[in-house]
Amino acid sequence: MPFALKQHAEPGKPALFEKPWQLLGQLTRVTLTIAVALSFPVALHATDLKQVQLLLDGKHYAQALALIDADIAEAAGNKAELLFVRARVIAASGEREMAERAYRELITRYPGRPEPYNNLARLYSQQGKLEQAAALLRAGLYTDPTYRVLFDNLTRVYVEQAGRSWRGTINPQDPDANPDRPLTTLGELHQLPSSPAKP
Repeated sequence: MPFALKQHAEPGKPALFEKPWQLLGQLTRVTLTIAVALSFPVALHATDLKQVQLLLDGKHYAQALALIDADIAEAAGNKAELLFVRARVIAASGEREMAERAYRELITRYPGRPEPYNNLARLYSQQGKLEQAAALLRAGLYTDPTYRVLFDNLTRVYVEQAGRSWRGTINPQDPDANPDRPLTTLGELHQLPSSPAKP
């Protein structure tokens, strides 16, 4: 056989691949199998997000957080959605500092996702930190310049800043001119899309 593979096996045992194209065919099949397997979406977690939302609606924050934390511990791979929902649960429970840390962690781990920028900016705007909120929204727009919610919220922040500046110029004693007054009209994102989408 002119194309037989050389083998260093014991005499009498057949070679694994008698011809080079058999090896090539086997490698091609393995490569295609891996590629197809990776192309299908894999369930990242078992948590029913509707159940978490029901717990949030019922103000059962500890139970919702326990459910999310259990899934985060069990999940393999990309945990962005679970971590995002966890940050939302913490924010809804009123633990503002913990929620800020959770959103900052998301921004650090997944800098290409605009949603955490938006929700952290919302927390800052509720505290009257409009400059920080605007900076976060601008940073979020760098990740996706067509993301409508970020653009709308940044517009609201700019309009509010301009209005406060104008009121402060007209009447410095006007309480509505206070630049540190909370802004509560920014929209919040409730979940991450499976891929960064443009609502």
